[in-house]
Formats: sequence, structure tokens, C-alpha cells
Amino acid sequence: MPSVILGGLAAALLLAPTTPAMAAPVKPLTPAQLRAALVTPEDLGDGFVPNTKRNREVLDAKAARTKKCVKAIKALSPLLRSKAAVFIDKEGKPSGIKQFAISGAPARMASWQTVGKVMARDCVRGNASADDVGETITKLSVGKLGDWAYGIRYTNTVPEANLSPVHAADVVLIRVKNTVTLLVSDGFFSTFDPGLSKRAARVAVPKLRDAQ
Repeated sequence: MPSVILGGLAAALLLAPTTPAMAAPVKPLTPAQLRAALVTPEDLGDGFVPNTKRNREVLDAKAARTKKCVKAIKALSPLLRSKAAVFIDKEGKPSGIKQFAISGAPARMASWQTVGKVMARDCVRGNASADDVGETITKLSVGKLGDWAYGIRYTNTVPEANLSPVHAADVVLIRVKNTVTLLVSDGFFSTFDPGLSKRAARVAVPKLRDAQ
């Protein structure tokens, strides 16, 4: 083949636009990777210890009260059954936080956004109690974390009680790439820490993101 033609072919190959390589899809985390990415007592600072009781409950039917909210809370069951879970208490107090996490294909993780939206919509309510007991569920914001985040706060107060709120709990659902995590912070008899769920979420999101 003449050298002129060879030179032309070489130039054409050099000048031809290149197709960028497709980024490899992010694989779901293994159970071991998920467990390693969970919040630890040390992440939260002094005074936090493992909770050996390992209670896998969010809000019971009495606290959820309405059928719609009970249904929304029950939709969290797959997360509550996850083997990737951690239970942390404030030392010597009936309060703390627990975290559950799952990982899967993007479409599967995206479907959890509906669960979060329904929870934030159907569980919010004002005082629905008799006598002097006040129960409320309000929307809770933990800031712009992960792909999306939804939260609610349950509060049960007895105005004349010295140790009120009698019970309070934050329920936060967050997606981070190919993972979804559930954080439940609660406390009894005025031991509830209203800032703990947000603090734990700010620790949990980077750990899950870095694991992927």
C-alpha cells in the first residue's frame, strides 16, 4: 500500500473522536461491607456503649395510631430485619440510637423513596390523646444528606410530669447510592437527645458513601 495512503489512515485514526469508557456500575455492598460501614459508639463520642437488647422496633401501633401510619411503619420491616444493624445506648440511660442498612440494585434502592415520602406524609399529626397526655408526630429534617432523606419525630408528653417527654423517637430514612439506611433515636423519661439523630446521620452518610 502506498505510503501516502498509510499516512492518511494513521492520521484518521489519531483524529477520530474517542468514545468515553462507560463507568462501571456501583455494586451493592456485601453484608460484611455494610456492617463495617455502620455507625459505632466511638463515632458518637464519650458516653455511648453497645446496647445488648437489640430491639428491632420503630414505633408500635399505639404510637403510630392511624392505620395509614401503621402501614407506613410496617413498610420499614425489610430494613428492621437486616443483619447489618447496630444498637447503641447512652451509658446508664434509657436512650440511644440504632441503625439498619441494606444494599441492592439502584432501582430497588430508589423504590424506598416512596416509603420515606409516605411515612413523612401519613404519620404527621397533632395531639390525638385524651386526658393530659399529648402525642404528636412531626416532620423532621436532618439536612441535605445522601440522595434523599425523610424523617419524623414522635413525642409523648405529660404536662404535669417532671420527666417529660415520657417517650420520644426520631425515625430517619436515607439513601446513599446503592444503600438505604434507617436511623431510630429514642429516649424515655426526659433522656431523649433531640440532636442525636442528625449527628448520627452526618456520620452514617459519609461512611456508607466511602464504602461504595
